[in-house]
Amino acid sequence: MIEIQKLFQLYFGKKYSNKQINDRFHIWRRSVDRDDETRFKIMMDGARSQMSDLSKQWKWVIIQAVLWLWISNKYELQPIINVMAFLSILTQFSFNLSAIVKDKKQLFSIYISREILDLRNASTMLWDTFEELQEDLSGPVEISEKNYAPDIEWPDITIELVGNRYDEDLPYLRTVIGHDTSSLIHPVEFGLTCKNDRKVSTSAFTMLKLFAEHNPFLFKGHGSKRNSVEKRIQKLRDIFNTYFGQREVSPISQYQESVGWECYINIEDRTKTWKKFEHEHETDIIDMLDKWTFVTEQEDIPLPEKDAYSQKGWDW
Repeated sequence: MIEIQKLFQLYFGKKYSNKQINDRFHIWRRSVDRDDETRFKIMMDGARSQMSDLSKQWKWVIIQAVLWLWISNKYELQPIINVMAFLSILTQFSFNLSAIVKDKKQLFSIYISREILDLRNASTMLWDTFEELQEDLSGPVEISEKNYAPDIEWPDITIELVGNRYDEDLPYLRTVIGHDTSSLIHPVEFGLTCKNDRKVSTSAFTMLKLFAEHNPFLFKGHGSKRNSVEKRIQKLRDIFNTYFGQREVSPISQYQESVGWECYINIEDRTKTWKKFEHEHETDIIDMLDKWTFVTEQEDIPLPEKDAYSQKGWDW
């Protein structure tokens, strides 16, 4: 009885556009609890809203039903013939309904799989991280002017991120210029923590970690998002210029199509923070693929080629 109810839920009910389904999926994805009941409802609505070519077969079932009713009304048929005709049409109706529902489920599984796999890039991870941060980008950088090593070219400067046993989210920094290595520097001294809470890192610190794995970094997203990322990168430029001193060339290039931003300072993340984040993200994607598709066999899901979503530094 429950299966029959699900069958009719997948066919009869309100229809949604793929954009509406996609928006609901991302709201669920970013939620804290990721409620299974909400997920199942979105899946049912998404499958029901798919357009199946098999729906065209209804006209033949309807034609047979109308033809049978016309003949049975015009001629006196034996009861057994009416019963057989009724059972034949009912069987075709049931098989057609089942086939359409199965096709809708398959179409939704393919659609949502592609949407999930599209998350498999550093740009999505970066934007998700930014949305979790609450910071004011309009104010000046929280760092005193040091003008350290103003005569050294940017490529000759290395910033190392070193583990902090007291707070894994706030690794220490260490500068290496030639043969001179600084002592451990707390992110506060680099202006990489929030003004209202020194235990919370800023988006500029996130960009620093990102450049350790993806340099240059090409952002995949629409213009407004890219402009928002540019504001964060400008904060990091200001921090570098204030700490190391300004030069004719900016420490981070302006955005270039097909190239992105390039940081001329060498960033070495010994904590592998971003790479760990990438592997957590990969695990989450695999889990969502398993939960959000109706198909039971992995080979039924159209996965991309091995390097289809790869990016420099993406060790998958």
